[in-house]
Amino acid sequence: MTRVISVISGKGGVGKTTVTSNIGVSLSQQGEDVLIIDGNFSGANVAQHFGLGFNDVSLNHVLEGEAYITQAVAKHPAGVSVLPASILEFNADAENLKHSLVDFLGEKDFVLIDAAAGVGEEVEAAIEASDEVLLVSKPELPALTNTLGAKKLAEQLERDVVGLVLNQVRGEKSEVEEEDVLDLVGEEIIGRVPDHEHVREGIALREPVASYKPNSRASKAIEDVAFRVKGEEVPDRGLQEKIVMHFNEFNPL
Repeated sequence: MTRVISVISGKGGVGKTTVTSNIGVSLSQQGEDVLIIDGNFSGANVAQHFGLGFNDVSLNHVLEGEAYITQAVAKHPAGVSVLPASILEFNADAENLKHSLVDFLGEKDFVLIDAAAGVGEEVEAAIEASDEVLLVSKPELPALTNTLGAKKLAEQLERDVVGLVLNQVRGEKSEVEEEDVLDLVGEEIIGRVPDHEHVREGIALREPVASYKPNSRASKAIEDVAFRVKGEEVPDRGLQEKIVMHFNEFNPL
């Protein structure tokens, strides 16, 4: 059975698209068949994260009834399928998103929808098209407060919350303590992704860090999230794997 999960943040600038793209790649690396959909019609950039450039057929065409959804899907070398939206077309009937997914239900293991930021109509359409939502926030009070709004919208639409991923974690004193995050948001923290240069390098190279640097600390953090999204225990990492992770922290290649 296909699990359709919308990834929402309530606020822009928290790295939601980066998290979505990398969770998709990590799930694929774990043997899952994954489709990533760009549900952010007013600020589409999933295609840029995968180096897909400008597509002749996008999700916008599908939602306007101008193309079949299978015509707009691209396969990335990392193993995931990607359904990009157009950065040049802002008009799309977001309400058709749920109906457009029918062709993939039962075929894919996971469909991840990268929703727009905030709690507007695009976000509502993404949530309505999904069965569950995943919250993403930075460990900062403004971002976490806006996450509450996104969570409230998901609850109003009666969607289950998979958990909360804290992204761009720096380990600074100014960040909200995890205990306070739990008290504020009221959801389990299922991942803590560090703010690492490998992530930024991957964005610049237009390749998710999970495939660009699969043994980096950031990639392993994303891998842990993928296991938890599946409801599985995170496997213990042996000494050899930890040494490889440590080496990758300082290897410039």
